[in-house]
Amino acid sequence: MESFRLISTSEGETREIAALLSPLLRAGDAVILDGALGAGKTCFVQGFAAARGCVDGVTSPTFSIANFYRTATGEILHVDLYRIETPGEYDDLGLADYLPGVIALVEWGLKFPGRVEAALLLSFEREGAGRVLTVEALDARGEELMAGFKPNVSSFLLC
Repeated sequence: MESFRLISTSEGETREIAALLSPLLRAGDAVILDGALGAGKTCFVQGFAAARGCVDGVTSPTFSIANFYRTATGEILHVDLYRIETPGEYDDLGLADYLPGVIALVEWGLKFPGRVEAALLLSFEREGAGRVLTVEALDARGEELMAGFKPNVSSFLLC
């Protein structure tokens, strides 16, 4: 599958990148956000939600596991699987029942292969004061999303 890399030199740019992806997603789409603690995943979700007219405060769901955010265009489900230890614990959350009706942004979604069916994988890496985001399509829907997203983020592309 296709991938490309973006450079973000600030939290504001991370939010801007997220805002450029936001209008392309629809209910039923899921994106895995991967990276170390403090790599910018929640900052990305804040920009994504703001671009959709979120009326709720966006915070990390590290302890709550999942947060729902209301937006002008439907709900966003923000999941953090950092504290979930087994596939059975993930299954017990019942999050899969919500996925068809929301846009899901799942932090640490690679922990349980096959459990989170996502169109895109965004991997966050720290680079100095900035971040490098690798965007990778995981299926045909991901390829479609990348085709619309890449031209919008051309100023952030890492050569």
